[in-house]
Amino acid sequence: MLVKSLRIIVFILLAVGASFAQSTADEYFNRGVDRQKEGDLAGSIADYTKAIEINPQDADAYNNRGNIRKTQGDLVGAMKDFDAAIAAEPESPTAYLNRGVVKKLKGDLDGAIADYTLAIRRASSNTSAYYNRGTALREKRDFAGSEADLTRVIDVNPQHSRAFLARGRTRVELNYLEAAVKDFTRSIEIDPKIADAYKFRALAYRALKKLALAQADEKRAGELASR
Repeated sequence: MLVKSLRIIVFILLAVGASFAQSTADEYFNRGVDRQKEGDLAGSIADYTKAIEINPQDADAYNNRGNIRKTQGDLVGAMKDFDAAIAAEPESPTAYLNRGVVKKLKGDLDGAIADYTLAIRRASSNTSAYYNRGTALREKRDFAGSEADLTRVIDVNPQHSRAFLARGRTRVELNYLEAAVKDFTRSIEIDPKIADAYKFRALAYRALKKLALAQADEKRAGELASR
């Protein structure tokens, strides 16, 4: 009976210790989020690092720390964090999407597209993954694939101004100039402050020989870009 009682006590102590450790990890993580929102990136990284030391399987902490490192230009550190997040939660789309962004920044378009595809397989409604893959496919000159992905984004979110802008650029490459103009116009209607929407609509107008409209858009694009 004494041995059994000791086993129960040890089990309880271990359970309490694990619960306390998780609670402490959550506290560091939550403070890291608060510091990140406040712009204290060094403090935020320190808190995420402590959370990871306590719970090495905290995929959210890896993702958040990786995103800060990415914005600071530490692409190697960011990649390591996103790799670790994937190892911790291989079925979560977030780290694949984040790692794809880093790979694109490093010039690895094929690797980025592969990661965006993995994110989509895990969350077929992930518009960010479709948007990022669509823009990457345009750079790879897969214009049909790009148009399909960006249309998927617009179907899910008809207020996505950047998706209309991106699809318009793809449609210019496909020589669908009138359709491109409509996309750029819709992008402007949703967000009138995107200089690139005027810039690329001007290019489409010039290709259509609508010079007065092109000049007006070029002027507006310049005004917005100078602000």
